[in-house]
This record gives sequence, C-alpha cells and structure tokens, in this order.
Amino acid sequence: MIYRYDFRYTLAKIPVNTTLRLNFRKLVFTGKKENVSTKRPIILAPNHRNALLDALMLVYSSYHAKQVVFLARADIFKQKFVAWLLRGLRIMPVFRIRDGKDNLDKNNEIFDNAARILKNNNPLALFPEGRHNPKQSLLPIQKAVPRIALPTEAALDFELKSQIVPVAIYYRDVSAFLSDAYVTFGKPIEVSQYKEVYQENPGLAINQLRQELEARLKSMVVNIWNDEYYEEYQLAIDWNGDRLAEELFSDRKDGFLQASLHIVKKLDDLFESEREQFEEKVEGFQEALRLLEEHGFTSKDPIGRPSSGFQLFTRFTGLILSSPVALFGFINGIIPLLLNNKLKGLFKDKQFLSSARYAAGLFFVPIFSLLQSLLLGGISGHWLLALGYLFAMPLTFYFYLRWREWWRLATRDRKVRRFAKQFPGQWERIVQLIRL
Repeated sequence: MIYRYDFRYTLAKIPVNTTLRLNFRKLVFTGKKENVSTKRPIILAPNHRNALLDALMLVYSSYHAKQVVFLARADIFKQKFVAWLLRGLRIMPVFRIRDGKDNLDKNNEIFDNAARILKNNNPLALFPEGRHNPKQSLLPIQKAVPRIALPTEAALDFELKSQIVPVAIYYRDVSAFLSDAYVTFGKPIEVSQYKEVYQENPGLAINQLRQELEARLKSMVVNIWNDEYYEEYQLAIDWNGDRLAEELFSDRKDGFLQASLHIVKKLDDLFESEREQFEEKVEGFQEALRLLEEHGFTSKDPIGRPSSGFQLFTRFTGLILSSPVALFGFINGIIPLLLNNKLKGLFKDKQFLSSARYAAGLFFVPIFSLLQSLLLGGISGHWLLALGYLFAMPLTFYFYLRWREWWRLATRDRKVRRFAKQFPGQWERIVQLIRL
C-alpha cells in the first residue's frame, strides 16, 4: 500500500537529492523545525511554480522517517512503467474534469487513501492551486486540501490532531541554472478548530478552511497579482533585491526572499494609496529598461553595482588558470550536453526547462560516465585508469557547468563596469531611475 514504506523511494532519494542540490547555487529552507511536526499528521500545501522541482524540494527538505506521499494530476500516469515508478516514489493520481467525467469517481478512492495516510501519521503533500503557475503569483486555492482533511478528522471526532502546513516556494529565476531557491514552511493550521463549523455545515467549513489557507499563502508567497504591471514588479525585484537584502535583511538567510516580499508590498501600497507616485516610478522603470536595452543589457545585469578593476582581474585570472579543467569536463561531457539541448527542445513551455535540465543531470551524466569509463578501460586495458575516469568525468563536467556560469557573470560584470566608465551620465540616470 502507498501509505507504507517503499524501497523505491529510499533508493531514489539519494541521487534525486544530490542532483537537486547541484542544480542550484543556493537552497534555503526556513520554518521547517518550528512548524513541521514529526509526530502529528500533516498536509504540506505549497504553491506550485515548477512542474517537477517543487515536489523534489519537499522531498529534499524532509527529515521524516516516514516518506512523503504526493497527489499529482492523473494524466502523467498513463504509461504503465511510469505509473509504477511514480507510485514507487509515493505519488498518487488525482483526476480532473479534463480527464473525463467517468474518472472523477476514482477520486473517492484516492481521497480515502489520503485519509489512511494521515491516520497512519504519514506526511501528505498536495498543491492547493491545482496546477502549476510559473509566474510570481498565486492562483486561487482549490478545495482539495480541506476536502481531505476535514472528513478525515470528522471520522475520528476531530481527535486526529492533523495540521495543514502552508509552504511558499520561491525561485529567484525559475528556469536558470545555478539560481537560488527558497522554501518557507509557515505556521500550521489546526484542522480541529473547524470542528463545530463542520458539524453544523460541512460545505461552509471546507470553504472557510480554504480561505484561511489562501490567506496564509498570500502572506508568504511573492504574489504579483497586478498583471498590468507584472513586468515592472519583476524589474523592481531584479534591480533592488540584492541591495535591500543587505540593507534590511542581512541577519536572515532568506534575505533576498524577504526583500522581494518587501518590494511587492511597497509597490502594492503605492498602487493603492499613491497612484501618481506609483505611475511615476513605473515610468522610470520603463525608461531605465529602454536605456539598458540600447546598450545590450537586461534587468539581470548588476547595473547599480559595478565591480572594481581588481575584482575583475582576480576573477578572470582564476577562470583562465582553471580553464584546462573546464575544457576536460566539456569534452568528456559533450554527449550529455547535446542530449540535454535536444531534450529541452521538446518543451515549448519555458518553465519545463529546469525540469529537463534536472532529468538530464540525473540520468544522462551517470549513464555516459559509466559507458565512457568502460570504453576507456576496454581500449586501454587499464581498469584502474578507467575507475579514476569514472569519478573524474562527472566532477569535471559539473565544474565546467559552474565555470561557464562564472565566465558569463564575469563577462557581464566587466561590461557593466565599462558602461559606467564610458557613459557616467547615463549610468547615474539609470541608477536613479531603478532605485526603489
């Protein structure tokens, strides 16, 4: 049964977690020890920005002796082997109207299994938005979580003492390699507090619990609800996030997340109470972006913080000296790179790119490391050399990926410094316009 221990989950967790950690520059988890009980039934309810990585974030952050069980959309279970693998990873299907009305009755069994999971004190995870949303905003919260939690508690006269833990997942760049990710576990909601309301009116209790969960998530998630100015909000975060993280939240390991929340709230307040000042600031952002694009920059470039000449010299010296190792990693990892590019080309939706890159790192690199090592050993007859290569190839390949990113950042910073020196007037104007 899915609510019991499964060896496939344990075997998969080590490479899954390792690859996930290598995919990000920084992974920050907050609120886990304070808000996630290991002794009570819990439902983890995160926002859903990435098709695959969101679930892996919860697996990576889990310190439970028992294994997290996920609910996911049913259409990914169509192939038998994939369905077997997903169930081994403790993922259950949930049917939607688009899967056919005849299948909706199957959800009753799924919800019954979810109730057994909670009664067995296993953690359950469910994305309450109902679908992924790559934008930095929160979709309306659906009723699935309260529809599982409340009837389960009611069946035991609300003595189960289950909790719903809202979880905010934030990617600094949802599709970039070596980006930063922040996972925040919020204060849990006690399901038993809805006992009286549920006994009198189950529908009302379900809706009230849904509303409370939505309110909790809105307070935690970087939620750019203002679609008309969505790009301007993002620009404000790109340009001011690092500075405000240092100035206002230097004592917090999730400083950039807190700075992003601060920026969104400040712009929301201006929009609601100081519309003229808000529009002036938006026009300034738009002008700054036009000036930057004229010189080949994007909002991701650190235009307000040019590096010194000494810093650039040191960085480029280190990159040049380490380039032979990076070249070795590139040459020996060229087949996984080509396969990764081919895999990414299959997805039109940009938000699937990080999932494709993750899958390539999880499967292609180990497979081709082994194949190339066997080939080297067979040709040379030196199996000790082949064994050394087996370990060196993935390490140097990952170093190459890091080195490539470091080179890109150093080149970008050199371009910013050159612009600030050659066009000081325009640079100062841009810095003034982007500051929030």
